[in-house]
Amino acid sequence: MSFSSDVKEELARQMDGPRHCRIAFLASEFRMAPVLEEETIGISTELESAAQAFAGVLKKIVSTPVSEVTTRRGKAERFTVTVSGKEQVRYLLEAMKFDSALSGEGSAKADIRNSLPSSLLLQKTCCRRAYLRGTFLMAGSVSDPSKSYHLEMVFQTAEEADLSVSLMESLGFGAKVSRRKGRYVVYLKESEQISDFLGRMGATGSLMKLENERILKDIAGNINRQVNFDAANLKKTGVTSKRQTEDIEYIEKTAGLDTLPVTLQQTARLRLAMPDASLQELSDASDPHVGKSGINHRLKKLEDIAGQLRLENG
Repeated sequence: MSFSSDVKEELARQMDGPRHCRIAFLASEFRMAPVLEEETIGISTELESAAQAFAGVLKKIVSTPVSEVTTRRGKAERFTVTVSGKEQVRYLLEAMKFDSALSGEGSAKADIRNSLPSSLLLQKTCCRRAYLRGTFLMAGSVSDPSKSYHLEMVFQTAEEADLSVSLMESLGFGAKVSRRKGRYVVYLKESEQISDFLGRMGATGSLMKLENERILKDIAGNINRQVNFDAANLKKTGVTSKRQTEDIEYIEKTAGLDTLPVTLQQTARLRLAMPDASLQELSDASDPHVGKSGINHRLKKLEDIAGQLRLENG
């Protein structure tokens, strides 16, 4: 299973909470895939985890049996969850605040799909979380954190997308919206926001997996940065050492090292003997001992002398 599927499976098991949160959750799923007839109400979806969650919550709301039917067309499966009876239909529509469907005017299912939920359902923070959890189960996905950080929910209308952005903003998430193939995509791309979203929705196991991947990525990133830093330093040291060696060889060829002060002779011969050594390694090998800054000062003096000789010799 994919990471996204694991998240949905975990969210599908989150059926605790007060009645008003369960109603908000049912409303979010119902309005996206409604089954509504005179004596039947429920959802029909290709998302097994969403159907499981709807059935689990529905069983805690109604007293009559819940029907769960799986049908197959080719390789595709469809999961339908319903309850029957006029009283149950009316009771659930009233609870979910779908007043227009109760009136019997026009196409009830089309009206439900095209309408936004009542603000009465979303007054409490816990209900907004429950509504978003149902929405994510029906319309959401999240990438594998070992590859990238991206969480999104896809909607048919701008109004649906704007509602989700508003609900997410009320919970502290800075979601953004983009268009893709005529649909509206609400998304998060920052790992911390995605991690927090999973936690607020109740997917704590998936949150831990994401955090573990973040830690591994940070460790790998730090190692790569250190390796690149060391490689750059080695390259810089190599270029500098080569130039210093060339300067000393030029002095030896044109004036002779014996013309130098004794301290510079010692450092010049040490560099020739250790052409690839760092300043610290030259310092450690010097006898009598000379500090790293002293070695660097002497090499700069040798560079100046070589430069002066080059000017004199044209």
